[in-house]
Amino acid sequence: MTAQPGDQVMIPRGFLCSSALALLLLITTAAGEQILVEPTHATIESKEGQRLLVVFATEDRPVLTLKPKGGAWDWSRESRLVIPVENPSDEALTLQLRVEDQKRRSLTGKVAIAPRSSGNIAISISAPPPLSMGMIAGPSLAPAGLDPGILPVTATDGFIDAVEVASVRLGLLRPSSPRRLVVGPLRVEPDHSSYDGIVDSFGQFLPGEWPEKVSSVEMLRAKGDEEERALAQWLAGLPKRDRFGGLLDTGGFRATGFFRTERRDGRWWLVTPEGNGFFSIGMDVIALTGETYVDGREFMFRDLLPPDGELAAHWSERDDRASLWPRSDRAFNHGRAFNFYTANLQRKFGPDWRERWREETARRLEAWGFNTIGNWGEPKLWTMHSLPYTVPLWLEGKLWEGGTPDPFDPRFPAAVDQMARNAAAQFRGDPWLVGYFVDNELAWGVGWSTDPREHYAVAISALARGPESPAKSAFTAQLIETYRQPEHLAEA
Repeated sequence: MTAQPGDQVMIPRGFLCSSALALLLLITTAAGEQILVEPTHATIESKEGQRLLVVFATEDRPVLTLKPKGGAWDWSRESRLVIPVENPSDEALTLQLRVEDQKRRSLTGKVAIAPRSSGNIAISISAPPPLSMGMIAGPSLAPAGLDPGILPVTATDGFIDAVEVASVRLGLLRPSSPRRLVVGPLRVEPDHSSYDGIVDSFGQFLPGEWPEKVSSVEMLRAKGDEEERALAQWLAGLPKRDRFGGLLDTGGFRATGFFRTERRDGRWWLVTPEGNGFFSIGMDVIALTGETYVDGREFMFRDLLPPDGELAAHWSERDDRASLWPRSDRAFNHGRAFNFYTANLQRKFGPDWRERWREETARRLEAWGFNTIGNWGEPKLWTMHSLPYTVPLWLEGKLWEGGTPDPFDPRFPAAVDQMARNAAAQFRGDPWLVGYFVDNELAWGVGWSTDPREHYAVAISALARGPESPAKSAFTAQLIETYRQPEHLAEA
């Protein structure tokens, strides 16, 4: 399909259209409604029935924009915008969606579309933004089988007046190659996924039913019995290994009584204490975490358990505002919280649920093919000696700010030495210990940020400190040695 500026093209109502020319086009729907389509660095390659194949160019931020001709759309009686899409390529793509009203207020978000897949992009246009409700995306009925094919828009931000919707934009962020997208007719409809009472007493999405959904404590325990029988079958079918999970047919190594490494025929091996090759497959963060903040959004939870009842131990006061990756725009990050996970464990196992959970967890990991307790696991899992384990270590003492240690600080070597001594005192002699992880994801800077203060965070942080900072002294000395004169540094 091709068109010239000013052409009127008859298409089904609500159908998105564009032309190979990056100009504003006037489109008339079958119902007589006129709309404007503005392709920016995008073309229409073909039309198949009620679908358009849009090609986004490699230019920065190619966009397909749909606008009403004169006035605005009034979507106040509806609450959800739906756009059918299909990704015909072999690569996933992430669409940026932006809806604006006449006062240039916007509702934005993104949605990932898998290769060779299709679905319906959906965004609530009048419900509260998900982040303001403490969620990444709004509640979806898809898990209950009531909203099939929906691709919920995530990381939504902003708000609009649904009485005066001015435009809908679909775009990509800096595609490395031309990307194709099939776009179908958009529609607006009621949003049946309100936030009121969407969580049941087990912490599940309330609307709809599905086979794994738990409806009673008896069902929870019955499913646990079913899993126990399955675990026993899986464990019986595992290949023969030594008691640490070592492979018996790897040629044999020297047994030292501890995990170690050895290079053989150009390849590095992990070796078990009994002298067999070991291919470590670990699972991180095996712990009883998973608290859900309740304060201020009690209306989302139906049948919340009382804080002084049988499961009172699963209530807590928490605060994540100073966490590793705090989100200033995300609500409900402190206050009263309830851990549905641990509450369900108590329902399932009774008063000794912690010990039973550890036993079940070790059996699950082994039956599922894991042979190592990865980083940040619960320490009591280590002492069970069911699976080899790893231990995280951190430097003690405040030698830095912002998460990155200062290796030029004269206290740094002593702190490293003390860290090693403390670990050795606790774990010396344990053959189940594979090794240690020292620190994690040190904050060098935000590589994708265009703000130099974030991009060069380590360098700028060092320069911003006082003359007593060892890191600043070392950095300054390196700059002087490299550039000699201030003008040479400025030129560089």
